Amino acid sequence: MALRVRVISQQLCPQPAASKSLEEIVSAALEDAGKYTADLDELKAGGKMPGSTYYDFMQATNHLLLVTAKRDLVPLLHASEQEGGLALTKVLPGPWDEAHSISEKAGLLQAVQKAFAEGSNVQQIAAWQQKFGKRGLSSNLAVPQVVNRGSGSQIVTRVDTRVIVADPDDAARLSRIHVQKDGQFEAALMSSVISTTDNTEWRAQRKHLTEAFLPLSSLAQIMPVSFARAASCAERLMSAATGGTPVDMSDFKLHEAQAQLQLALLGLPEDLMNSVNAEMRSAFHGNPGSNRKNALADAMSKIIASLENQKQDLTLPSSGCPVKGPLSKVLNTAELPPASFYGNLLLILFAGHDTTGHTMTWLLFELARNPLIQSSVQAEVDDFFRGLDGRDPNYQDLSRLPLLDRCITETLRLWPAVANGTFRRLQFADTVKGADGREVHLPKGTLINIVNWSRHRNPEIWGQDANDFNPYRNFEASEVAHVGCPMAAVNPQSPRFSPFAHSPRSCLGRNFAQMELRVIMLNLLRSFSFSLAPPYDALYSSKISTTDLSTFHGVNRFTMGPLDLERQGSTVWGKRPLIGLKMIITHRQNPGGP
Repeated sequence: MALRVRVISQQLCPQPAASKSLEEIVSAALEDAGKYTADLDELKAGGKMPGSTYYDFMQATNHLLLVTAKRDLVPLLHASEQEGGLALTKVLPGPWDEAHSISEKAGLLQAVQKAFAEGSNVQQIAAWQQKFGKRGLSSNLAVPQVVNRGSGSQIVTRVDTRVIVADPDDAARLSRIHVQKDGQFEAALMSSVISTTDNTEWRAQRKHLTEAFLPLSSLAQIMPVSFARAASCAERLMSAATGGTPVDMSDFKLHEAQAQLQLALLGLPEDLMNSVNAEMRSAFHGNPGSNRKNALADAMSKIIASLENQKQDLTLPSSGCPVKGPLSKVLNTAELPPASFYGNLLLILFAGHDTTGHTMTWLLFELARNPLIQSSVQAEVDDFFRGLDGRDPNYQDLSRLPLLDRCITETLRLWPAVANGTFRRLQFADTVKGADGREVHLPKGTLINIVNWSRHRNPEIWGQDANDFNPYRNFEASEVAHVGCPMAAVNPQSPRFSPFAHSPRSCLGRNFAQMELRVIMLNLLRSFSFSLAPPYDALYSSKISTTDLSTFHGVNRFTMGPLDLERQGSTVWGKRPLIGLKMIITHRQNPGGP
């Protein structure tokens, strides 16, 4: 194991941190791996909360263990070939077409792992679709990968073929029918609602947790808390932008999304939110050297203690928060096993803020690059507030923002927060379209990845302006969310569009995310105009490529954020890009005036 980590660290980390030798990095990585494995075993066996999380572990090791040494891949490859795990590479196109020797095949497996570690896997897939597929970005591919299933000491590692599903009809059909997940997220999220492979357990968890996200019975009740926090968010931005100082809107938006989640949805005290917010964001993004060790696990312990205090009297408001968070109530009454409770809380804290924070950042990025559209949205926002006659908006008022709705939809198309889409396992044999458009048989148990990135940017589906921000494009009625009305709970989706995944295993928190997006953007666009700060101002007229990593692009670390052009490659060691987006904030004069 030590030799494997040493070999990989030499490949990925050519310049170790000045304060650490390579031997120290390897030793620490191995120690952290052992502790994390033991923690998960104790959680499953006795319910003891872990002293570290998957994100703490990845941050501490700088993702060293995500790439397997070739010497360890060879026996996995031989075993997979003997078991038929690579058979689909013979009937579907993909990069295996050019991998002939065992060394080339092992190198390809490493290339897939490295792309995941660097956050470039969806661009890698799109490039392979264009190179090997005969149907462009609609091509379904066969891509062998190293897959892990299980958690703790029960993790099983093998090489298997994952079918990348990009054909829109195949994507919608398979998502609807095959709801079983493939188990790859259990190491991080245990048996949470998003990661469990047990369909019965998934349905039971989802049925209970859904109550917290019902638009009228839940979200409408926390709208005052959400709007008040959004108003203070605008005040904080005004202070941060004093004197024309550029503001990292990626970090700002992620902070506010986490604040909304903790204050409104979980009902946590504001002082607790302020004490844990920054380190939680750093751990989720895996920036090495920027955190105390196991800072996220420490934050989780504090949050769990606060939730336990709320359990004592669910009828009283939380300390420092006037409305009881609906998600706290359902978590406290769900009677989940400890591993499921822990996994769901970790999932909510990560996916519940990262997805929304990145979407808001990308929306501001596109509005800054399209100032005429930004002005039109601001005019709509001004009309919205004039129509309130001085009162705060309620949940139903959010239905009166048609252009903002379209801008959010177009942002979710161009920059899907979950660009990976969803990972499933076929519950029975099925088919997908092959290179010539004819059906190819897939056996039961096949791993599939229904990817969003290339499908959302496919010019054959969306037109030649597929890479352009155009909120006026001809969306289908089912693709635009209907927030604030009786249709608010309907998942925005179509065969070509699934930012929250297709139903029935769609994103549990999408209704809260849709409300949060609008509440925060209303307050910011009412008060400010946004433009790109150097060096991002060079992107005003540039085209964003679906595949080219040599230019500005999204970094897909489970969720997709903007590449930090100032600091890319300047992590403590290695060359993993960081996330950031600096903007110039201009205070609007007399917004909403006559």
